[in-house]
Amino acid sequence: MKRIWLILVFLGLGCVLLLQAGCEKAEKSAGMSEPVAQAPGEPVAVARKTPDLVDPKPEPAKPKPAPDKPKPALDRARPALDRAKPAPNDPKPGPDKVAAKPDPNAPAPKIRFDKLVHDFHELDPSSSNICEFGFKNVGDAVLKILNIRTDCGCTAFTLEKKEYAPGESGTLKIKYSAPLRPGLVTRRVTVSSNDPVKPVVELTLKGKIVARVGFEPKRLNFLLKEEKALPKVTLTSLDGRAFSVKGVKSTINAVAAELDPSVEATKFVLPLKVDKAQLQRVTNGVIEISLTHPACKTITIPFSALARFRLNPPVIILFDAEPGKPVIRNNVTILNNYQEDFEIASVKSKEGITKVIKQEKIRNGYRFSLEITPPDSLDSRRFTDEFSVQIKEGDLLKIKCQGFYTRRK
Repeated sequence: MKRIWLILVFLGLGCVLLLQAGCEKAEKSAGMSEPVAQAPGEPVAVARKTPDLVDPKPEPAKPKPAPDKPKPALDRARPALDRAKPAPNDPKPGPDKVAAKPDPNAPAPKIRFDKLVHDFHELDPSSSNICEFGFKNVGDAVLKILNIRTDCGCTAFTLEKKEYAPGESGTLKIKYSAPLRPGLVTRRVTVSSNDPVKPVVELTLKGKIVARVGFEPKRLNFLLKEEKALPKVTLTSLDGRAFSVKGVKSTINAVAAELDPSVEATKFVLPLKVDKAQLQRVTNGVIEISLTHPACKTITIPFSALARFRLNPPVIILFDAEPGKPVIRNNVTILNNYQEDFEIASVKSKEGITKVIKQEKIRNGYRFSLEITPPDSLDSRRFTDEFSVQIKEGDLLKIKCQGFYTRRK
């Protein structure tokens, strides 16, 4: 019985000790993690901070937030958009922004021209003409000429300086070179300045080019056939002033004239001499007649010449040529423009790659079939030849040939 009692005593003591130890441990944990609630009238126990312990007044533990859901593209871009927003003190961008109006009472320059249009009235062909545009700074700040622009190369300008004080005047001088052809002309000059009210001013020049010497014909057409009468040019003074003819020259000296430079008159009829050998070398040209008239120094007359022969085609072009593979060209013709009968003395290929496989006489000429054999070539992408036809007791005619090889891979 004593043994049982002793066992019960020891068990009771053990339970008491275990309960006391558990309470002390719980009190320590509570002091480290959460503040102790103060009962009314009870003193507050202050825990001393040790080096190994955290701040005795930590923030209450917060529950871990759930993982964020993926943000849409607009939300991901929002920080960049927020950065792009103007600062509170910045002016608002966009079309609603209104520029500050200049102070109408602030000092400003003001340019005023004496005139905006200059009329030359009648102008001589190929003449140089000067006009002036006066202006004044009627403002109360320095006037600056920023730019002067003309609408063609026939107009030039001079200006002494670019800055003008209030009340100061200036002069814009303009030189206009008139064309040779008669008719109405209009040219414009644009002046840019720092005038805030009218920063750009447009000036106009106008006039009428009037011929002082008339001539006929306006154009000459020459033929290589023998002509009974020589072509003539008639020159007439339109303002009644006498003049003399100093000389006549033409393209490749195909046309000339006999004249006496010492003779003065209000009208001349000039017989022209035509060098037909030279004329065969050119189909178009001009004749220049030099005069002593004070308002007309030169008369220019265009001319054309009908060649004796016509080649069709004048040039043969081959594409996608292959070395050693012949190409046939039919209907190559030589015709006489004056319906004259002629004979062919010989034909020749400069490079030896063009051969006549057929030649037949037709009305006013000949028709050929040619065989062109592109030469072997490793370096060049093209080849050339010249097919010559010698007319019996006449011209040497040439047809050029140009070929391009097939692009090599």
